[in-house]
Amino acid sequence: MAVENQLSGALGISMTKIEDKSVTATLTVDHRHLRPGNIMNGGVSLVLIETVGSFSSYLLIDTKKQNSFGIQVSANHLSIARPGDVLTAKSEAVHLGRTTHIWDVNISNQNGKLVSSGRITMLVTDNPKS
Repeated sequence: MAVENQLSGALGISMTKIEDKSVTATLTVDHRHLRPGNIMNGGVSLVLIETVGSFSSYLLIDTKKQNSFGIQVSANHLSIARPGDVLTAKSEAVHLGRTTHIWDVNISNQNGKLVSSGRITMLVTDNPKS
């Protein structure tokens, strides 16, 4: 599932697996994701972490009454990705509180090599009353 008219769709990110307290997404590295040197820009990993973490929180809240927002995201880039690499990002819940959720997200390539490891903190708020 890609959200066509949103950032994830524009970058080719597809949600491929939804589990209890975990979401998996894939992305095939292409020209949209590159920096000089023909390697993937590290910001793409941050977009993957934000996308998977945000979607993970979205699935756990009452979206009619609440919203969630990323308030902190960080990553360690451990290896490079090149055009044609298929990346898989998977979230794992670290903390699921009433007002904050924390997710670890690991991004691996098609060979299982860890490309980036990150963490996102989500703020869960009540929607303003209309």
